[in-house]
Amino acid sequence: MRAIKLFAIIVLLSFGVSALLPQSKPETKSVAKNVILKGEVLDLACYVAGGKRGPEHKKCAEMCIKGGAPIGILTDDGKVYLIVENHEKPEPYEKLKGFAAEKVTITGVLHQRGGLPGVVIESVEQLK
Repeated sequence: MRAIKLFAIIVLLSFGVSALLPQSKPETKSVAKNVILKGEVLDLACYVAGGKRGPEHKKCAEMCIKGGAPIGILTDDGKVYLIVENHEKPEPYEKLKGFAAEKVTITGVLHQRGGLPGVVIESVEQLK
């Protein structure tokens, strides 16, 4: 019985000490960088959950994006970027919604937070 009490005290003390140790904080700083990206417009809900993309997924992507699913760009080198609306200039993001599953060129400002690359969109043009 005494061994159990001693073990319980050691466990409680170890939890108490670990609570006092400095904890890592999530990444909050971002370095803004102007970028030009070329790639396919993704509906990220279907892409992340099931890898869905391309012309055969166009109708679904249009519906998902219209319904509010987040938009991404898949570049030719396989990188995916979250595309974010510029609240002071929403027109490029609204225009991007019309290019589901199509290739585009966008310009914007790249931010990286918590490992997630996001681009605040400034312009969009469909690739021919």
